[in-house]
Amino acid sequence: MRKPTLLFAGLLTGTLFLAGCTSAEPTEVTATGSDEAVVSTDTTDSGDTATTVAASTDVLTEVTYAELGVKEVDLAVDESAAVDITLSDSGSTGGDGVTVDGSTVTITAGGVYRLSGTLSEGRVVVATADEDVTLILDGVDITSPDTAALDIEGADEAIVWLAAGSTNTLSDAADATVATEDAEDSASTDTPNATLYSTANLWIAGDGALVVNGVAADGITSKDGLVIAGGDLTVTAADDGIRGKDHLVISAGAVTVEAGGDGLRSDNEDVANEDGEALGVVWIDGGTIDVTAGVDAIDAYRQVAIEGGALALAAEDDGITTEGVLHVSDGTVDISASYEGLEGGVIRLTGGEGSIVASDDGINVNGGTDAAAGAGGGTMPGGGTRPGRTQDDAATGDAAADSTTTDGAATSDAATVATTDGATDATTVAMGPGGGMEQAAEGRYLEITGGTWVIDADGDGLDSNGTATMTGGTVVVSGPTNNGNGAIDVNGTFEITGGSLVAAGSAGMLVSPTATGDQGVLTVSFASAIAEGTVITVSDSDGDHVASFTTSKISQAVVLSVPGLVSGEEYTISTGASVDGEEVSGLVVGGSATGGDELGSLAAD
Repeated sequence: MRKPTLLFAGLLTGTLFLAGCTSAEPTEVTATGSDEAVVSTDTTDSGDTATTVAASTDVLTEVTYAELGVKEVDLAVDESAAVDITLSDSGSTGGDGVTVDGSTVTITAGGVYRLSGTLSEGRVVVATADEDVTLILDGVDITSPDTAALDIEGADEAIVWLAAGSTNTLSDAADATVATEDAEDSASTDTPNATLYSTANLWIAGDGALVVNGVAADGITSKDGLVIAGGDLTVTAADDGIRGKDHLVISAGAVTVEAGGDGLRSDNEDVANEDGEALGVVWIDGGTIDVTAGVDAIDAYRQVAIEGGALALAAEDDGITTEGVLHVSDGTVDISASYEGLEGGVIRLTGGEGSIVASDDGINVNGGTDAAAGAGGGTMPGGGTRPGRTQDDAATGDAAADSTTTDGAATSDAATVATTDGATDATTVAMGPGGGMEQAAEGRYLEITGGTWVIDADGDGLDSNGTATMTGGTVVVSGPTNNGNGAIDVNGTFEITGGSLVAAGSAGMLVSPTATGDQGVLTVSFASAIAEGTVITVSDSDGDHVASFTTSKISQAVVLSVPGLVSGEEYTISTGASVDGEEVSGLVVGGSATGGDELGSLAAD
């Protein structure tokens, strides 16, 4: 996969019920876009010829990195050619290509500029005739009376280089406001709406530090593309933290964001431009990222791709959200707080490690009825308003709060083998209203082929308004305790052929995947809830340990599918055993178990 060319040479220095449940009729799990990608040849301004790929205009079709059209930019800095600019409240100075008008310093020609010094009530403006500009920040402290302490109004490509050992600060004044009446209106104009603002493609790199305080609106915004390839960035913003309208790429560096709106955002809804380049994409393949957001931690209109890096996210709304494809293939994603953890039209988990804490759904493939990012309202479970979203789940809000909860969990440590009538009753409960009984949304699906995901959800743990498949990876779901939601909720089919899945929670909306290969599925439902910390063990007909799971919440149902669990074979269920083996958030596959109380046996589906 082509990545930006980043050249750094020469840089600056209860009773057991056993039940099964199947899904509705099969539905296609592939996107339905008719637009095909085509290959074209494009000549860049530098004369180099690059092969680009025209992106499909179907938002549910995944795009490659090449389809973003990120230019190959040489980030090497010719220090000897730099024009020095010294900022000062008593009078800033600069050389060729620089004009000074009171507290405003303007760069009017392309080239390399080194900035140092302080402006307590001023700004630096770049206004060239579409020329390349490199700004070396080497001990800069600028506070603008309004927005845009650094305003790149006119350039072809702009590079902000953070000099090694330097700390640079860009701020709005405490009472700063955006020049338009509505800060959101500036997103469709060239009126600066960020403390570091650019109308051109922007690169941020280097070994120094940058602190951005966005009092009026955004912290850092590019109206085109934005690539972060290094540096230590700390951004605080009243609205969005870091926004690349066409694309936001993070490949290296340390990024910390605290935002009243979205943390990281790419919001171009055109999907693709006239050159066939994909728009509205967040792409992360490196770096350390820590985001706290008042709305979404990461929000991209078309696609979010995570191929590496270490992400720590906390959001009042979604951890990561997109109208299109969300694909995690590597890296670590820790969502410590969210309304919904991962949300998208298509969600693909093919690698990496992740943990999710969600007050509603842990992973949600939406049905395509949500409003675009930043629009609408919606009710949050238990009252309150969900920031910037409409509600698309029926069993939430007051309905979820009023649903039947599991009782007696703290004292339901003992269990006996279910009677035949009891098992029948349990099957009836499992097949009641819930997942697997509604029409699947076309072209929308959840695909799990690799990685490790641990989910703590008060709503549905895995929720797909389309279909779902699992062929590999490990997923541990500690789901809801109210019967208005389920640990698994899939409108269409959920087919499993591999990987390790355990999903525990309430039994009112119990849904299980369908085994379509040799690997089987066990669905265990209890007549009354069992306490958190209960060890549930599965052994085969020879008495060998297959898997165990220790509940982390009050639970009344457990769904299990792991390697070594064979469809059609009989298994014994026990509780209270001592288990030895490699554990993933309470799940042990293989290993050994001793002791425990045998509850009964059943055949795997």
